[in-house]
Amino acid sequence: MPSLREKLSLPRRRTAIEECYASILAPFAVHWAAPDSRAYPDDNSAEDNRGAFQRDRDRIIHTRAFRRLMYKTQLFLNYEGDYFRTRLTHALEVSQLSRGVCRSLALNEHLAEAIALGHDLGHTPFGHAVERYFDGLFQSQGCGRFFHNEQSLRIVDLLERRTAQGPPGLNLTREVREGILKHNSNSSGAYPALSPGLPCSSLEGQVVAVVDTLAYLCHDLEDVVTSGYLAAAMHQSQRVHAIFTHLKELVGSCTGLSLCFDAVEEPFFIRSLTHFLVTALTEDTLAALETHGVDSREKVRALAAQGVALVGFSGEHQAFFSALRQDMLQGVYQSHPVAAMDHKAVAVVQRLTEACLSTPKLMPPDWYDQYEACADGPSRLRVVCDYLSCMTDRSAVDESERLFNPRIKIY
Repeated sequence: MPSLREKLSLPRRRTAIEECYASILAPFAVHWAAPDSRAYPDDNSAEDNRGAFQRDRDRIIHTRAFRRLMYKTQLFLNYEGDYFRTRLTHALEVSQLSRGVCRSLALNEHLAEAIALGHDLGHTPFGHAVERYFDGLFQSQGCGRFFHNEQSLRIVDLLERRTAQGPPGLNLTREVREGILKHNSNSSGAYPALSPGLPCSSLEGQVVAVVDTLAYLCHDLEDVVTSGYLAAAMHQSQRVHAIFTHLKELVGSCTGLSLCFDAVEEPFFIRSLTHFLVTALTEDTLAALETHGVDSREKVRALAAQGVALVGFSGEHQAFFSALRQDMLQGVYQSHPVAAMDHKAVAVVQRLTEACLSTPKLMPPDWYDQYEACADGPSRLRVVCDYLSCMTDRSAVDESERLFNPRIKIY
């Protein structure tokens, strides 16, 4: 009688795992990484029990940059409350939703998961306000642009390391790197080999790009309701009341859901809204694949090269999603608490930036050594911004106190 090992061909190794998984994927999915997908050959043992994209996912999860996301702002500062999202929980939610869409469309979940977990590694402390500050500083000094999606790629390519002696970076596959870069449309023209400015050449990367926006709109709405700000602001401001009355009517007419903005009640409607959007995205994407006659991975790449993204909403769903985004922009992202937090955040980071540029030895020795090795001002500014962008909200505040409050001990 054959043993369990012989009967089921266990344990499965890398090649068998990838071949088995590829057999259930659609012809337009990414079945496996291209042979030359990594910058340099990997020590990829035949005994490994992970495919290429699973290895990339694991490398991302084990980075310091990934752990730092726990203390980086999503909408509210980490210490504002125990239940508000952070960049880490946002990355996990994008990963979960992206995997669901990919599962429905027979796309590669492992690729989407790796992209989703790595897409926000380059976010600055306190969120987009500091990203905009760095971008303005770069432009004023003729140093190009600062975008968090490009900074995410810079982290996995350069700032993180797998070994002490080996080359810098994580040596991720091209497919994952492209998805990280293109999770939004911001582009300075950096990384020309990845065709910046065009849609991602994989459907999995396109899924993450749309789901990223879908996820933060839904969970930021939940957080602003839970905070109690929304209910209070609707009573205090006719403008805010009008925005969210429109949002309530919009969601009700399009989805049949009844929104309640009272913080006393748990906003369970967010789960239903998220499900509605994920289902609509899946159906609209399938319709786009059929309309364009997509039957291969090559067809996806060819359409992307022409600027055609296949993953997205269409018709009434697109109109609804755009209106939801606009209401959130006006009612949440431009609200008083967000503006106040952004103002404080930029003040803290601007002071740190100016201090590090004027007195570089304020940076830790390893960062100071990098600064001194630079031959020009733009390169040195990049080092300072790399150093500060790697900080969490908490460490930026602590460093500000350490440098500027004479009562705080240096060590």
